[in-house]
Amino acid sequence: MESPTGKEGQIFNIYVFMKPFNFHEKHIVPGYNSLRIRTHHVVHMVDILKQFLGYYIGLIPSVYYKVYGQRDKDGFISHTLWNCGLIISITLVLSSKEFIERVLYISWRQVLNRAVHRLYFSGINYYTLNILDKKLDNPDQRMTQDINRLCDTLGNITTKVIIAPFLIGYYTYRTYVGTGWVGPTTIYAYFFLGTIANKIVMSPVVPWVFKQEKMEGDFRFKHMQIRVNAEAIAFHVSGEVESCKTNNALDLLIKTQQRLFNQKVLHNLVKYLIDYFGSIISYLVIAVPIFSGIFSEDEDIASIVSAYSFVCMYLVFSLTSLVNLSSQVVTLAGVTHRVAQLIEVLNHLQIDWDLNTMQASSSFSNLTKKHKHSAMSSPNTEHSLTENLLLDREDNDSRVIGSDENKLDVVFILNNVTVKAPGSAKILVKDLNLEIHKGENILIMGSSSSGKSSLLRVLRGLWPVEKGSVAHDFPPGPKTVMFLPQKSFLTNGSLLEQIIYPLRLDPNNAISCSECEYLLTRLESLHMGSLVTRCGGLQADPGWNWADELSPGEQQRVAFLRLLYHRPQFAFLDEVTSAVSLDVEDLLYSSAMDLGITLISVGHRETLTKYHQFLFTLDGHSGWNIEPIANKR
Repeated sequence: MESPTGKEGQIFNIYVFMKPFNFHEKHIVPGYNSLRIRTHHVVHMVDILKQFLGYYIGLIPSVYYKVYGQRDKDGFISHTLWNCGLIISITLVLSSKEFIERVLYISWRQVLNRAVHRLYFSGINYYTLNILDKKLDNPDQRMTQDINRLCDTLGNITTKVIIAPFLIGYYTYRTYVGTGWVGPTTIYAYFFLGTIANKIVMSPVVPWVFKQEKMEGDFRFKHMQIRVNAEAIAFHVSGEVESCKTNNALDLLIKTQQRLFNQKVLHNLVKYLIDYFGSIISYLVIAVPIFSGIFSEDEDIASIVSAYSFVCMYLVFSLTSLVNLSSQVVTLAGVTHRVAQLIEVLNHLQIDWDLNTMQASSSFSNLTKKHKHSAMSSPNTEHSLTENLLLDREDNDSRVIGSDENKLDVVFILNNVTVKAPGSAKILVKDLNLEIHKGENILIMGSSSSGKSSLLRVLRGLWPVEKGSVAHDFPPGPKTVMFLPQKSFLTNGSLLEQIIYPLRLDPNNAISCSECEYLLTRLESLHMGSLVTRCGGLQADPGWNWADELSPGEQQRVAFLRLLYHRPQFAFLDEVTSAVSLDVEDLLYSSAMDLGITLISVGHRETLTKYHQFLFTLDGHSGWNIEPIANKR
C-alpha cells in the first residue's frame, strides 16, 4: 500500500505531537487561578462524581437479584426508589459535564485561534504565507477546521486520560478483592496485548489522516475560487472546464479517503476484537473463584456474579477505553502536526519581518545622518542621490519624524537596489538609487511586466531586494504613508467601513457628523450618491460582498476616497484610476494635490503627467531613468 512520504510520513512522534501545546502556553494555560484552569478542575470533579454514581448504578442488578431471591418486597420498593434517585442524579451530572466540556472546548479554540491570528496578521505574514511562500498548504483550513478539530478532540481525550489512572487503580483493587491475583493479572495481560496490537495497526493510518486534511483543503479552496470568480468564469463560458478541474480535486480527495479507509480496516478489526473479547473477560475471571469453591453454596451466587462481573467489566472497560482512544489520537496527531507546522512557519516569518524592519529603520537613521536632501538623478549621474548636497539649506539633515506634527521630508532612500521577483532569475530593476521627498510627485511608467508594481512591493516591504538597501523610518498608520494597490480590496461591513479602511469603527472614537457630511459630499462629487441609498445609508451594513456589487470604476473611487479621508503625507498609487473616466481621474488627483498629499503613481495614461513633477521610466530590461516633467496643469 502506498504511503505518504516526507515529514507527513513521520509525524507520529512525541516532539511533533506536543509542539503546538507549547505555543503561547501563557495564553492557553495562563495560570492555576485562571478561569480555564478552574473550569478544567470543575470538569474533573464532575467526572469523579459521575464515576461515583456510575459505580452504584452498576451494582443495581446485583441488589435486585438479592431482593428477588429473598422475596423482599420492602427491600424491592426501597431499592427502586434509591435507583430512581441515582438515575436522576447521574442524568444531571452527565448533562452538566457535557456542557462544561463544550464551554472549555470553545474557550481553548478561542485562545488558540487568537494566538495564531496574532502571528498570522503580524507584519505581512499573511501575504508571505499565501503569496510568496506556498510550501504550506491551505493555511486557512489549518486556522479554521484543523484548530477546531484539535481542540474538540483534545477536550474529549483529556478528561478520560486524566481520570483513567484513578479508575483503573480503584477497580483493580475491587477486582483483586473478589477474584484474587488471577483477575487483575489476566485483565492487564489482555490489555497489554491489545495495546501492542493497536499501536502496530495505528501507525500506518496517521499519515493518511494528514494527507486527507490536505486534500480536503484543496477541494474547498477550488470551490472558494469558483465563488470568488463566478462572473469571470461566466464571461469565459468556462463552466465545463472548471467542472472538470473541480471534479479532479474531488477525485484526489476520494482516492485519499479510500486509502485511509483501507488502512483503517485492520485498525477497526483489532479495535472491535478487543472491545468484544473484553465483554467476556470478566466472566472468565469470575469463573476462577466460583469453580475453585471460594464461595459457599449457601451464598447468593447470582448476586455475587453480578456484582463482581460488573467490577471486572469496568476494569476492562477502563483499560480498553484507553485503547479505543487510538482512533481519536490518530485524528489528533494529524491535525496537531498541521497546526504545529503553521505555528512554526509563522514564528520564522515573524522573526524575519522584525529583522527586516529593524534593518530598514537602522539604515534610514544612518543614511540621513550622512546624506543630505538631494535632487533625483538617472543611473548615468556622476554621484548617487544620497551623495548630493543642497548647500542652500541651513538644516542639511533630512527631518525624519522630528517635528511635533510628525512631518516627513523624506520617506524612502533606495541605495543601489536590484529588484527581481521572488523565485525568479529575471532582474526587473538594477542598481536603483532614489530618494522620495515631500512635495515631489513621481509618475512611474513603463511597459507591461517591466517592474512598476514590483517596485511598490519592494517599498512596502512585501518583496526583499536582491541587492542594495531600502531605508525607511515612519510611524505606522494611514496618516503618514498609504499604499493603494492595483486591485482594490473591499472588506465586509458598511460603506463607512470601506472608506475609513484600514482603520476600524471604534465606539470610543466615533466618526463625527461633520466627517460623515464631508464623506457624503465627496461621494456626490464622485457620482456615487446613489450608492449610499442602495446600501441603506453610510453606516448600514448591507451584508454585501462589495466586489460583486460595485463595478471596477466604483471600487476604484471608493478606494481613492480612503486616500482623501485619511490625507496621508505620502501616497503610493498603483493604477488606481485605470477604470474611471478622465474627468473623474482629474477630480481625484486634483483633490489629493489640494490636500497636500505627495503622490507616487504607477500608470499608463499620458494624462497623469500633469499631476507629477518627475517621470520615472522602466525600460523592461532592468534599466531606469528619471527626469523632470514640465508642469502642464
